[in-house]
Amino acid sequence: MKRLLSVIAISAVSAGIYAGTPTIDGTFDGVSVWGPAVATNSNPGFSGAGATATDLYVTDDASYVYFGAQISGLAGWMSFGFAIDSQSGGGNTQETWGRQINFNFPTNSVGDAPDVVIRGNCNNSWIEQHTWNGSTWQGFGTNIGTSEANSNPSTGWIECRVAKSVLNMRASKQGQVEFYLTGDQNAHGLFTSVPYDTPCAEWNPSSPQVLSNPSGPVNLPVALSAFTLE
Repeated sequence: MKRLLSVIAISAVSAGIYAGTPTIDGTFDGVSVWGPAVATNSNPGFSGAGATATDLYVTDDASYVYFGAQISGLAGWMSFGFAIDSQSGGGNTQETWGRQINFNFPTNSVGDAPDVVIRGNCNNSWIEQHTWNGSTWQGFGTNIGTSEANSNPSTGWIECRVAKSVLNMRASKQGQVEFYLTGDQNAHGLFTSVPYDTPCAEWNPSSPQVLSNPSGPVNLPVALSAFTLE
């Protein structure tokens, strides 16, 4: 089955004019702010967990890039991640909280590996921003709080923002991003993702699932930012 990875190209047409500025409060502000989804998924997630990530959104303003995901069956005991490739280098490693998931972003004309991961508990009890320093992930032990990322199990919406100074976008202004959902134990695997990657088939898989394998590009203009879905 074809697996997808969303690839984003962020290019403001005019300084100070952007698609929208979402409020990070766990509520979807609508397509008038976010623009249309840059990736969708109709493949069910791991049946044991009962959650399926269906839509991925990306927008930006002068200072931040915003990422949002819609999930059916979201529960507070689960945990989430936004894996973002924005510059050359990055870490194709085990996912940053040690679940049975490996990053395996492709190296191609768009990008290579994740540089930033927003990782959090779906009950908002702890959220971290991890950055790749060239050899390892850093940012552990600091809770960035619900002003930077927010999960709402009652509506199935998770959103976050990352400063453009942190993303430090490569000259092409292109990157890759994938949202994923997993559990609260290191033995847990991939429950669901958008774009789609094959989820685990049991609670404690013997080998990790991977977040990987983009396919051909489709240009999706969203307001005054251009996004490439691949």
